Amino acid sequence: MSSNATPTTTTAPPLNPTPTTAQPPLPPAQTFDILPPLHALLSRLEPSLNVYTPDTSAAIPPNNAPHTPVTSASALPSSAPQQLDYKDAAVAAQFLKSRIRKALADLAGLADMHRGVEEQEEEIKGLEDKIKRQREVLARLAALAEEDKS
Repeated sequence: MSSNATPTTTTAPPLNPTPTTAQPPLPPAQTFDILPPLHALLSRLEPSLNVYTPDTSAAIPPNNAPHTPVTSASALPSSAPQQLDYKDAAVAAQFLKSRIRKALADLAGLADMHRGVEEQEEEIKGLEDKIKRQREVLARLAALAEEDKS
């Protein structure tokens, strides 16, 4: 700074501090992973959907042996779960329903889940305006620092 220069001061617009509240931890990803149990339940429920039948218009094998369809149950080890009757499906689905309810409850506990898209877009616009003002202040400070160097 030169000896004859007078210091200039600028006042930055007051920044509204964003309130920081302790956010609850995010639920583990496994909470929302319901497809494998759903697949297991459905595969036990309808065994005919798991049967592979080849296209009959294809060439017949040379030994003319009858084709036996391959089911997923025959490919599974003997410890595979038993087939499920339709009447027992509601009882078997209780586990899956409880997992879905727990996932929904975990989602409801997250911050800002009650807010709509419009409200979030307004907040984003406000934050973008705040960033723009902060960049302008930084640019003015950089210009002042450059003046002081010369």
